[in-house]
Amino acid sequence: MRALATGAWVVTGAASGFGREFAVRLARKGAALALFDRDADGLDATRAMLPGATVHTAAVDLADDEAFAVAVKGAREALGPLAHCVNSAGILRFGSVESMPVRDFRLLSEVNYLGSVKVAQAALPHLREASATGRSVMLFVASVAGLRAAPEVGGYSASKYAVVGVARALRDELLGTQIDVRALCPPAGDTPMLRGQGPLPPIYKVSATLTADRR
Repeated sequence: MRALATGAWVVTGAASGFGREFAVRLARKGAALALFDRDADGLDATRAMLPGATVHTAAVDLADDEAFAVAVKGAREALGPLAHCVNSAGILRFGSVESMPVRDFRLLSEVNYLGSVKVAQAALPHLREASATGRSVMLFVASVAGLRAAPEVGGYSASKYAVVGVARALRDELLGTQIDVRALCPPAGDTPMLRGQGPLPPIYKVSATLTADRR
């Protein structure tokens, strides 16, 4: 396997949770970072955790079809080549399939599934450019819920199944290139996204949740 391509890492969902943990660990390795999230204050807090690192940040909402592509162009101008991308942005909603409002299903799909598509489409031209210097990584943070559904998690699970499906299709489409497509499917994490949901469905009682830095 070729060495990693030279260039910055794009990380979405970087204001908290898994995205923040990716940013911290990559910064420790000396990576330049383009960090995105809709939470501007959270991004500032993440940036403060990365003293000495080369960091570009921008607040962007993946529900906006054009915003991320514009933001990535700004990161390219600020940091130079963008070689790798970690899409960790996502939202969570609970409710039974029978009762959860359709608007929540739509929002989960818009951010988790279509957001992943928007990130990939905006980042891949830059990864192709950088892959001339080595292997570029395109990582989708999905969920174990994208492999096994559970009661009251149907809308979220469906959106994450879609993320896994897109990642698998894209991996096959890019066979023979130097772009390495992966999907990470972690179990439930003790993140602000989960803590903000109130009472948890029964599936969350099966095992303890761990903070992102312990995974």
